[in-house]
Amino acid sequence: MLNDTKRISIAVVYQSGVGNTRKVATKIYERLSEHCEAALFSVEEIPDGFNLNDYNGVILGFPVIHSHPAKRILNFLSNLEPLANPKPAYIYTTCGLYSANSLRIFAKRCIRKNIIPINHRVFWGCPAADGTLLAPVIKWFYRFPKDLDENIAKDIDTYCYGVENGVVMPNIPRFKLYSILNYPNKLAGQVITFPIYLHKHKCSRCGKCITDCAAAAIDKDHENYPVFISRKCEKCYRCIHHCPNLALSLSKWKSPKQVLDSFRT
Repeated sequence: MLNDTKRISIAVVYQSGVGNTRKVATKIYERLSEHCEAALFSVEEIPDGFNLNDYNGVILGFPVIHSHPAKRILNFLSNLEPLANPKPAYIYTTCGLYSANSLRIFAKRCIRKNIIPINHRVFWGCPAADGTLLAPVIKWFYRFPKDLDENIAKDIDTYCYGVENGVVMPNIPRFKLYSILNYPNKLAGQVITFPIYLHKHKCSRCGKCITDCAAAAIDKDHENYPVFISRKCEKCYRCIHHCPNLALSLSKWKSPKQVLDSFRT
């Protein structure tokens, strides 16, 4: 695919909530590493001195949260200075059911920074962080799409070919007209934050939810139990899905019987 792998270097940068986007980013990184130099970064752990100008291309991934790009990947973009030269990009998003125009919104913001999306993908049908909590009986919410690896391989091979051949023509996702019908739901989702409840009899006060929350939306009380700051919550529900004791939930009356176990650490 690539004739001179030593001259091609790609940065993979992602934001992940419960782990869907991280899993896709890791698979992308592994595919890239077969053909060129690749580096993998979470927006939560960007190293000092990181500079996209040092790479031939960039891959950016994020989860959809209420039909909109997740907050921290947008902050990452906002904090970037416009790149010295147009940089070919592959952008993707993960979602359970519906991405609306989130990828189009993100693509336009990328272009402002001289990051030029030359191909893109919505990985829909990924495990639903909210769906598994609100409708746990729907087993489909817990699974990745069967064609995930196939689509990653196809997209990355196409992207690498474009990087090698100097392609920097923007490929912007089309506007989805049906997303207009979802606007009231999108607005409500962005304004309303479901309370996260603590079931004290299960909580070991380990502090994992506090340290894991990149939005700093969880503090602790005088007994070291977690306290939630709803105005800071980004609604990724990592705290619930990664709690080792299943002590957190969206239900006041009971804790979840099952979470996204494959992402728990």
